[in-house]
Amino acid sequence: MSHLVELFYSQHCPGCPEARALVQRFVAERPDIVLMEHNVDDDAQLAKSYHLIATPALVIDRWKVMYGVPRADALAARIDASGHVPT
Repeated sequence: MSHLVELFYSQHCPGCPEARALVQRFVAERPDIVLMEHNVDDDAQLAKSYHLIATPALVIDRWKVMYGVPRADALAARIDASGHVPT
């Protein structure tokens, strides 16, 4: 079972560099996760389609949303509880 994690960030967000680094390290240890990164300045329509209100934001398996710099254990719990990528 694979999972999709979409990380939405902004160049002007003070927490985004830390969130990106954490998520990249986390995903490097989890071969079951596909990571896609989206700059909201370039991908505003996609962010709007998920109704995102802040960055950094993580969308897990296209439906669970987390805001802020996640703790690795909280991110793992959300991913593991989400099921799988909808088809």
